[in-house]
Amino acid sequence: MDPTSIEEPGILVRARVESAWGGNDTRFLALSLALAAAALVFGVMVRMQPVSGSNDGSRWNTAWALAHGRGYIIDDAPYYGIDKVRRDGHYYSSKPPLMPTLLAAPVWLLERLGIGFPERSHIVVRLVLLLVNVVPLALFVVLYGRWLERAAPGFATALICLSTAAFGTYLTAFSTVLNNHTQGAISAFIALYCLMRIHYDGRRQWYYFALCGLFTAWTVASEMVALVFALLVLGWLLRTHPRPTLKYFVPVAAVLGAAYLYTIWVSTGSLIPYYVRFDSDYYHYPGSYWNNPRGIDAAQEPKWFYAFNLLLGHHGIFSLTPIFVLAFYGMWKDRRLRGIHAMGLGLTALMFVFYTLKTNNYGGVAQGARWLFWLIPFWLLGLPAALERHRESRRFRAAALLLLLVSVFSVGYAMAGHRDTGRPGPWSAPWLQIVMRDAGLISY
Repeated sequence: MDPTSIEEPGILVRARVESAWGGNDTRFLALSLALAAAALVFGVMVRMQPVSGSNDGSRWNTAWALAHGRGYIIDDAPYYGIDKVRRDGHYYSSKPPLMPTLLAAPVWLLERLGIGFPERSHIVVRLVLLLVNVVPLALFVVLYGRWLERAAPGFATALICLSTAAFGTYLTAFSTVLNNHTQGAISAFIALYCLMRIHYDGRRQWYYFALCGLFTAWTVASEMVALVFALLVLGWLLRTHPRPTLKYFVPVAAVLGAAYLYTIWVSTGSLIPYYVRFDSDYYHYPGSYWNNPRGIDAAQEPKWFYAFNLLLGHHGIFSLTPIFVLAFYGMWKDRRLRGIHAMGLGLTALMFVFYTLKTNNYGGVAQGARWLFWLIPFWLLGLPAALERHRESRRFRAAALLLLLVSVFSVGYAMAGHRDTGRPGPWSAPWLQIVMRDAGLISY
């Protein structure tokens, strides 16, 4: 049977490409690259200062406040940043509170063990990031390798795909700092992995539904716009497997959703996060950075130019990580995962239009189009189809390798940062932004 023709639910794809590298060796390759990526990220993390930007500093301030019994008030928090609001005479982080609430537990525990925060932040931050960033990144690469086994690509395809997952996306660079984007992307992939196991591989174990619900909900907790993704996954499973979905998926997702809303209510006095109310007085208090933003935060460009930069310009998906050109081609051509690819293409188009129309600063001082990172799992699922389709072409293989190398270069640059910021890491300008600024095309 030709595996490219399989689409019906309940059919396990077991085809294998005859090669010297079988399934176990593909798993070893995935594990090797996962550990290499984890080691790289941890090595860069140790080199960096523990808290390198306002974005992660805002979340660490909340974890510090909770661990020290101050609730969500960050008046005397240790890290300066612009990502804060003022309400009733006190400062609060503008970031969704569930993640830092959970992080406050290990921070509190380490405090009880005598490892104070922020006094010994070089230990606390790295231990927590090892748990919430490095280990999930390795798991993500390993699970992607497991899926590649069932997708039955040749060794060269598996090598390029796994190298992309380990070193060729901005998830690797952002795993060096605390952020919501890696959390959202890895959660989305695990949710998709469980969905594919249920729908395409015919697995009916309760834990696939429960894990799908958990990680779908965490994707939304990490990226609020992923609510559309959650509704699509829920609708898919309700249509195909209503009973286990209602029994396992929905309760788990509901518990996490309730926790998300509860922490928002406690920290804001409302069910609406602060960042949804950006134009309110919460942000525009006396002395607020947002009263007079500077640099890229003050950019007011034509929407056509903004859209160009999100695709092919200084924050472009295809200019900074051009390996995804092949991924989108594969999503369009692949027939095995029609439903998954249709969801990915639709969500990508929707998010691209939404952020083009509703934002103006590309995510601020940061590497890449970070608001779109949670869609990277969809793009990776389309990559092997493109590579397999033209694997006999030496020119195509050479082009694929070149695109991968440019993508890895962008990620490496992001991990090193830029001298303009005075700090390493992803809270810095992409290399293409520097090039365009030096050429006089932009002023920020």
